[in-house]
Amino acid sequence: MAHDITPTAHSTALSSSSHIPNHREEMRRRSFTGRSWMSRAWTMEEEENDDSEFLFDDDAEQATMLAQLQAGEEGSSRRGPRPPKVIRPRDHEAGDERIRKHYFDAKPVYNDFQFRRRFRMRRHVVLRILDSVASYDNYFTKRYDAFGNEPLSGLQKVVACLRILAYGLPADAVDEYIGIAESTARQALEKFCDAIIHQFGPYYLRAPNESDVASLLRTGEERGFPGMLGSIDCPTSWRGQFTGRGSHPTMILEAVASHNLHIWHAYFGMSGSNNDINVLHRSPIFSAYLRGQQMPVSYIVNGNTYDMGYFLADGIYPEWPAFVKTVRHPMDPKTKHFAKCQEGARKDIERAFGVLQARWAVVRGPAYG
Repeated sequence: MAHDITPTAHSTALSSSSHIPNHREEMRRRSFTGRSWMSRAWTMEEEENDDSEFLFDDDAEQATMLAQLQAGEEGSSRRGPRPPKVIRPRDHEAGDERIRKHYFDAKPVYNDFQFRRRFRMRRHVVLRILDSVASYDNYFTKRYDAFGNEPLSGLQKVVACLRILAYGLPADAVDEYIGIAESTARQALEKFCDAIIHQFGPYYLRAPNESDVASLLRTGEERGFPGMLGSIDCPTSWRGQFTGRGSHPTMILEAVASHNLHIWHAYFGMSGSNNDINVLHRSPIFSAYLRGQQMPVSYIVNGNTYDMGYFLADGIYPEWPAFVKTVRHPMDPKTKHFAKCQEGARKDIERAFGVLQARWAVVRGPAYG
């Protein structure tokens, strides 16, 4: 009589055998996972109860094979061994000489217009940044190894960082021109950002002081908005690397910018789907005012003196004295003129982010490894 040896029938027969040890039951349960090493021959013995068993030499061999099977399952989800690191003979000296010949010699190959287009700033600004980061971190100076090999210069590392930020390139895209490895470029970028924040943050990443507030009030009055300190918004164009599978970004930025495109306030880091109101409730933009540490503000409108400045905002912001919004449906000439002026001045924040994303592609697109 032909016996059914399908996995279902065979498993049923095995489960009815009470004399089989536990490790044998485990081996039979795993025997149908389709592993290639189970090409080992097995036979079936016909008995009166139509039971079947694997034929092994002894229990020790059974335990060994079970251990191998468990180790194979544990290692199946892991990656294989990492290949050994390969040191490629990059000509660092030639890379440094190439950059200087193209952009920093007395008579460079590329003119000032091409320099600013590719570095997003003028030559003297790049040299100032190079000196500043080198004084903060000796990583951006020449450091010879124990074998006396020619190292990467600070200029090569700074140029690699600026190219990655300006064009939104992967870390290994600058290897052929500069001669810097992917891991070194990524490390240089992290140290470069840390040095920039430390060296220039106290001046550029700060709240406006008394002199700045006076300048902002003067500019606002010249534009027809006395008491204006800037424009506030959460630009939807700031999504880049924080947009996942859906169409909505998972992180949002709140910023205040003035007419000269200076960003005086930036708050980001809230993950998830948020709008301007959610971010405003968590933003520290009014923290100094609540602590009584805000800069003094004084201006006169229609004969009334005010001591609190305001920001131009769009319609989603709440009806607070700190926000001046447009008229949604202007009817008479007066409200039409106000809406036109308010919406024109409020575009400062949109213009600031447009320029920022045009110059630094890393803001506009996703981040690369």
